[in-house]
Amino acid sequence: MRQPSALLLGILLVSLGHAADPAGSDRTAAPAGRIVPFDIEAHRGGRARRPENTLPAFADALSMGVDTLELDMGVTKDGVVVISHERGLNPDLARAPDGNYIPAEIPFIKLTLAQVKQYDVGRIRPGSPYAARFPDQLPLPGTRIPTLAELFALVRRSGDRHVRLNIETKIDPNHPEESPDPEHFVAAVLGLLRQENFSDRVMIQSFDWRTLLLVQKQAPKIPTVYLTQQSGPDANLHPDKPSPWTAGFEPRDNGGSVPRTVKAAGGSIWSPYYGDVDARSIAEAHRLGLPVIVWTVNQPEDMARLIGMGVDGIISDRPDLLRAEAAKQGLPLPAPAPVTP
Repeated sequence: MRQPSALLLGILLVSLGHAADPAGSDRTAAPAGRIVPFDIEAHRGGRARRPENTLPAFADALSMGVDTLELDMGVTKDGVVVISHERGLNPDLARAPDGNYIPAEIPFIKLTLAQVKQYDVGRIRPGSPYAARFPDQLPLPGTRIPTLAELFALVRRSGDRHVRLNIETKIDPNHPEESPDPEHFVAAVLGLLRQENFSDRVMIQSFDWRTLLLVQKQAPKIPTVYLTQQSGPDANLHPDKPSPWTAGFEPRDNGGSVPRTVKAAGGSIWSPYYGDVDARSIAEAHRLGLPVIVWTVNQPEDMARLIGMGVDGIISDRPDLLRAEAAKQGLPLPAPAPVTP
């Protein structure tokens, strides 16, 4: 396998983290078959365990020990970066001050931060299909949507100097009215990172590659993570037609190869849906110098299979199960950093 350049490898070693495990191993050496240390990522903070994308979820993940906190970003009407998977308040999560779940999504771009903070997102709507997916999630009524700056403060308070954040720009080219345009979205995020002096502890990911190209131009030291889904109604790239998500970079112009398309766009990391990869595509990405971090894997048997294929990291709603499987595979574990939200 051809190794990446020294500069790229240096950036990725910083971005993916190399915290000491409880036994003291330094996590700086990539295991055979990988080009960076294995990355344990808590999806939305670990939404199978705590309310998603909230400070209690991130505190839980930090306390168990993860390499990376994975999360999503929106921007409010008054320009504050908040943490949410949707581009607005989610009817399955958000309860108004009267205690009732909202009937429809409300875009953050139409709400001030003060208005956003009025909603309770500590419990999934009972009886909803979403609640059925995560029956073991601990409900925490009274939990509010956090700002990205509040998460930075939690990470600092934990004392974990190695954990990284994989932060996603939630923007949809098909619904431009629901978020800032790419330029203003990226400006808000990069401005906050500079203000908080947190630029060296993040990766920026997106399905909308327009934002990633802007990050590469304006903050080239921040690794960009190219999210891909190749099938189904949510696919963001296609083998035979253009996509509004990929900023003009298409597999058909790169021999049908998704890793080559990500490389052509300037990506640092390829992050595909786990069902879209096989040993051949992982090996191709590695030959191009691209680590492969798959999403979202919750079953131990799938974790074991993907680790065996050589993926460089896994994003999971169950970081506890991922830690256990990584340990079974002989991979070093990140140290816990106990903290309360």
